[in-house]
Amino acid sequence: MHSAQRANYKFILKDWTEIRDLSALSKTLETKRFSQNLKPVVISRPAAKSVLVIAPHPDDDIFSSAGTLLKLKRGGSRLKVVYLASGSADTYRDEKNRILSDSVIKIEEEAREASRSLGSDIEFWRYPNRAIKISAESMTRLKDIYDQLKPDIIFVPFIADDHSDHRQGAQLFYEAFRDSGDLSSEVWAYQVYSTVIPNVVVDITDEMDEKIRLVNLWQTRKKSRNWAHYIRGLNAINSRFLNTNEPRYAEAFFVVPAKEYVELCGIYFGNNR
Repeated sequence: MHSAQRANYKFILKDWTEIRDLSALSKTLETKRFSQNLKPVVISRPAAKSVLVIAPHPDDDIFSSAGTLLKLKRGGSRLKVVYLASGSADTYRDEKNRILSDSVIKIEEEAREASRSLGSDIEFWRYPNRAIKISAESMTRLKDIYDQLKPDIIFVPFIADDHSDHRQGAQLFYEAFRDSGDLSSEVWAYQVYSTVIPNVVVDITDEMDEKIRLVNLWQTRKKSRNWAHYIRGLNAINSRFLNTNEPRYAEAFFVVPAKEYVELCGIYFGNNR
């Protein structure tokens, strides 16, 4: 892998004062965690009795990984999804955790409908968008879920995904488990807004139509962009790893033992304080 020199690329910065993490990301990539896995392994589906999905917003589980999650469910896996943020910047709860926002009510209705189709158990934490708390309370809450579920696989946002809530989700995972000595799960870091450096690719061609049906359940999301079009395109791009000239679809992941992902997050977040 060749290192890029600044002179070799050009870009436009909307606000250069907000670019604070390039050095940290560089240090993360320099660990060479990816150097032995430049050619991803293509698998039909992962094997797991139980799966935990950490989703910054309602919809991130579906948009990122629905094809793979459908395969897991059909293989008998138990799926647990934790939605960290409400998916809205509106007022989201009062002191008794009652939902106050009509938009959040609608978003959660869509999430429940998607979970019924997927066969997942879901839990709403209801932080406002861009205000996910990394606190003793949230870390303990996540660890308690882990201890109860004992997941074989944890789906987590990739640390460099281009959304602050997604990075907060990865950081919450890191802070919760950085001192855990018995973390035996495997992490599958997923993509939504950015490409990952994948070492595992799942062919979801047979699941693509069902994935798009699930994506289209999110009527509240259609104001921002045509997500069905976006996700189909993203999964079509990932077909470059399938070694075929047929029109197929794939989900790409960065997969490592959870302890190693914690270590990688430590390099990134530790250098980005």
